[in-house]
Amino acid sequence: MIGNQFAKGIKPSKTSFKKGHIPWNKGTKGIHLSPETEFKKGGYPPTYCRVGTIRKRKHWRDKAVRYWIKIGDPKKWIFLSHYRWIQEYGPLIEGDIVHHLNGLSFDDRPENLIALPRKDKNRFYDRFSLKPMSDKIRAKYLERYIETWLDIEFKREEACHAI
Repeated sequence: MIGNQFAKGIKPSKTSFKKGHIPWNKGTKGIHLSPETEFKKGGYPPTYCRVGTIRKRKHWRDKAVRYWIKIGDPKKWIFLSHYRWIQEYGPLIEGDIVHHLNGLSFDDRPENLIALPRKDKNRFYDRFSLKPMSDKIRAKYLERYIETWLDIEFKREEACHAI
């Protein structure tokens, strides 16, 4: 395919390139005409955020204000509540969500968070508001993570002794 196949059969206008025309920038490949204003390697755009940056956003699903933390490049963000839970108790069990005990989606203190299976979340809401969670129920959900954490530590200890 040579030339512009989309313009095939259309007469050239007076602004079209004519045969034999030499463009003004022919042979200038690699020449830097304004190096001080060119893009420089290693530069970052003004909207770039470093790893560890915390931003406040409205969540697309329920329009609640939530904090997000950048955990990696490029564009790897998670909820701050999930990050705090992972720091405190280890990775989330598959199918679990992080629930805010006081109902405020932006209150990400570790003592305000509990991870529970998604199917159990509706048990803690009535028609209009959040039901309080008893200490006994909260301990039951926390126990699942303490057991998981102990299993991970035990396996890690066994691996160290095997070496």
